[in-house]
Amino acid sequence: MKKNTSLLLMFLLAVSLLSACGKNAAEPADVAQTTAAAPADTAQTTAVAAQAADGETAETADLVTIKVNIEDLGGNIAVTDDGSDPAPDPDYPMQSAFSNVAKGTVVKILAEPEEGYHFFKWTVDGAEYSTEPMITVTAEEDTEFIAEFLPEGKDGNPVALDAVTTLGELLGLPEVGTSFTDTALVYAFEQEGSTYRAVCDISEDVSQALFALEFDDPEYEQKRKDLIAPLPVREIENLTESIPTQEEAEAYLGKTGQELIDDGWTVSFYNLEDLNFEMNHGAYSYAVTFEGEVKDPENFDEYADMGGLTVATISCSGVGDATYIEMPEE
Repeated sequence: MKKNTSLLLMFLLAVSLLSACGKNAAEPADVAQTTAAAPADTAQTTAVAAQAADGETAETADLVTIKVNIEDLGGNIAVTDDGSDPAPDPDYPMQSAFSNVAKGTVVKILAEPEEGYHFFKWTVDGAEYSTEPMITVTAEEDTEFIAEFLPEGKDGNPVALDAVTTLGELLGLPEVGTSFTDTALVYAFEQEGSTYRAVCDISEDVSQALFALEFDDPEYEQKRKDLIAPLPVREIENLTESIPTQEEAEAYLGKTGQELIDDGWTVSFYNLEDLNFEMNHGAYSYAVTFEGEVKDPENFDEYADMGGLTVATISCSGVGDATYIEMPEE
């Protein structure tokens, strides 16, 4: 009996050991499987993240910026990238726009002139691109399109100055300068080799608004033009045609320098050694030579010490301060 019991115990022990060995062998396999799966999941997650990042980078890289602006005043612009024809919004007109679109997108751009203006041309990097008001472009690279508008008649023909009613009709012409008081504004410009000035009456509110503009404001020029464009033009004078003749200039011979100063002349340059002066009167500049004596050259005041000087020669040099406004006496 003892022998049989021992055999049974040995048999049960062997079965137990086999079972234990089988379990221990399976556990490392499970661990290995889990361990192998973790890097696979991590790699897959990393690949997906990289794919998303690559997709985002590629999408960003494929975006093209299309900018549209206008040169000076004169009109508005509209832009579409959905295949429809653009049309300016009458309630919210645009003079500047930009779109970030996918590379290859077809973009339509329209320039519409305001009253008194006509569309002239589109330019890209300063070069003419098209003379058609609406252009269709394929976005291949970042590009800025500039629309140019001109007052009626400017290209090839001068502006009909006798038909001008508001200052905005002149703002496309080369500007010489602008000056203003509380009641008047002078806008000087050039056309066909002549210098003109347009005189406008302004309100005190417009004058104060102009005075309040900051020169370092990026939108200074546009704000200034928005204020002065609607001003009605009272008169336009051709300064070049009105340059005083030599005979008219010589009417000042023999006058003292102080008489000229008292009559509103100003000094822009002088050389006391030769008594040569550059002086301005109204919108014109004059070369004046005096005779006489300056008592204290080192402390010379050109507005107080010219009584002892007399005009010896004088000639008009041409247009000087084209924006001159005679200030009313207080």
